[in-house]
Amino acid sequence: MLLIKNANVFNGHDNTLLEAVDIVINQNHIQTISQQPINDAGFEQVIDARGHTVMPGLIDAHVHITLSAAPHVLDTMTREEIAIRSAKIAEGMLMRGFTTVRDVAGNTIGLKTAIDSGYATGPRIFPSQAAISQTSGHSDYRQNRGQQRRNGHEDSPLMKTGAFAIADGRSEVLKAVREQLFMGASQIKIMAGGGASSTFDPLDTLQYTLDELKAAVEAASDYGTYVAAHIHTTPAMKRAAEAGIMSFEHATIMDDDIAQIIKEKGIFVIPSYFTSSLIAERKIPLGSESLYQKTERVGKAMLKSAELIKKYEIENLCFGTDCVGDLGVHATQSHELEAIEKVFDTITALRMATSNCAKLFNLSTYQHPYQEGKLGEISEGAYADLLIIEGNPLEGVACVTQADKQKVIMKDGVIYKNTLC
Repeated sequence: MLLIKNANVFNGHDNTLLEAVDIVINQNHIQTISQQPINDAGFEQVIDARGHTVMPGLIDAHVHITLSAAPHVLDTMTREEIAIRSAKIAEGMLMRGFTTVRDVAGNTIGLKTAIDSGYATGPRIFPSQAAISQTSGHSDYRQNRGQQRRNGHEDSPLMKTGAFAIADGRSEVLKAVREQLFMGASQIKIMAGGGASSTFDPLDTLQYTLDELKAAVEAASDYGTYVAAHIHTTPAMKRAAEAGIMSFEHATIMDDDIAQIIKEKGIFVIPSYFTSSLIAERKIPLGSESLYQKTERVGKAMLKSAELIKKYEIENLCFGTDCVGDLGVHATQSHELEAIEKVFDTITALRMATSNCAKLFNLSTYQHPYQEGKLGEISEGAYADLLIIEGNPLEGVACVTQADKQKVIMKDGVIYKNTLC
């Protein structure tokens, strides 16, 4: 067993710290949290956290671990190369303090299994497996019209890796959702509207009919889980809300009506403010001028939607970075916390990256891959996924995002970084 002594604690929820706390870690869980000193005799390891803050490990609800380059570049890589790059990206996430992530388009079940069994290093992964869309939708990453389908599929190399799937009509959607569940998806990801990085779907397109969206929700619900939807425009969001989709990825171009609907239905919103600023400034490489024009529009609109989130007091907000690119792009992951702090405030940023994500993930019910403890909080019975930070995160997230301030990184009771000893 391990004892952390003399720590201040941000528990993932409250806007005040619990002071002078001793924490007992038993294997991979938090066993005891005590404001009375605990005798350190008999412990295998003791960490004195005096003057430091224990907080939950960070959670990113919108990652793409397998997308380590622009789609047209990934088309040139073998599956083995993509897998090796993915493992490196996952390790980097953990070493930035992200102990759990939700991957929302990528064949990550093998990597998840390797991490969980100790053959690779990285965060816990909630896999969606292939993101599903209609033909000529945001999962249709064919790069040119020479890849026209005739009597079957003529997919791009990237699509063949299992990152994306095409399904048209109710029966195909049902089958595609069930296939992802068979492959180990803890939740389902669909594309409910146009995308910025795909070539042949204008941003304003409505993708999937209401019946097709309902089919996805029904198939997911039958397995106890939920659907997350890539979505930018208000008409697409209204259709998705009617279908019962509970997680809006981006939710970029809002109006008052859809903001009220999101609030009333308790739909989760996963914006990406730092990535939006990158794409608005053309700092993420894409394959064509038309793609840059689409991403600029998305980047600029995302910040405007924040005003409606504030106006209608939408609380189901989760941290999500949506980084797509090489190691340098993924290394910007922590900057999203600072961006959220600027858009909202410090406690909102911290909750979005901890307990709010855990609340969203609980919608997976028995598809939840980590059911033996709580995530996103410091409490008795929670998984021992935590950071020890030099400073008080409630006074500003800079101490959370700076590597030299992250003194200890622990996931599942295993210490991956410790500069306190």
